[in-house]
Amino acid sequence: MRLIHWRWTTLFLTLLLGLLSTVCVAQVLIPARDPGRSILMTGFAVSHPGQLTDINDIALGFPRELARRLERDQQFYVRMTPELLSYDWVLTPPTTKMLAQVAATYDSRYVISGDIIGAGIHTVPSMFGLWEKKYREIDVEISIYDARAGMLIDKFKFTGAAAGDVVVGKDRSFDGEAFRVTPFGKAIDTLIEQAGNTIRTRLITRP
Repeated sequence: MRLIHWRWTTLFLTLLLGLLSTVCVAQVLIPARDPGRSILMTGFAVSHPGQLTDINDIALGFPRELARRLERDQQFYVRMTPELLSYDWVLTPPTTKMLAQVAATYDSRYVISGDIIGAGIHTVPSMFGLWEKKYREIDVEISIYDARAGMLIDKFKFTGAAAGDVVVGKDRSFDGEAFRVTPFGKAIDTLIEQAGNTIRTRLITRP
């Protein structure tokens, strides 16, 4: 009986040590979120909504996907708001007072806002005018603010483009695979990935 009891005790201790080891490894692999790396992602302005009637909810879909990329390696904690960083529908540079209010309300150090400048479809003649080729480009400006310091850190402009069948379709969810398999949907997804990498690199080195 004592031998059996000793074996069960040994097995229990072995399992417990293994579990503790796993937890310790997991804590090493998952970086702790620093409060100084908290981000508020706002809704994006759309300068020419008539050019984006074939895309479902890009004003919220774009920042939502960008937030997901920024949270992917768990270096940042991202909150979302559908509101624009503005007192009205026109996206203007926020005041220091407004940034301080946003920082206090959402407990976030950084605020990211964006403006989808345009996404028009152009027809380009080819083969001496015998054929026409459709071309579409999307331009997005993204601003990063240190809300606690009340200042603009940086502003980036990203451009994506596609040719051919560049109409996406409003029935395709912005974050779905059906969206990304379209030429223009893929261009937008690539642009978001580029923006996420650029912003992460810009903020990760800030003290």
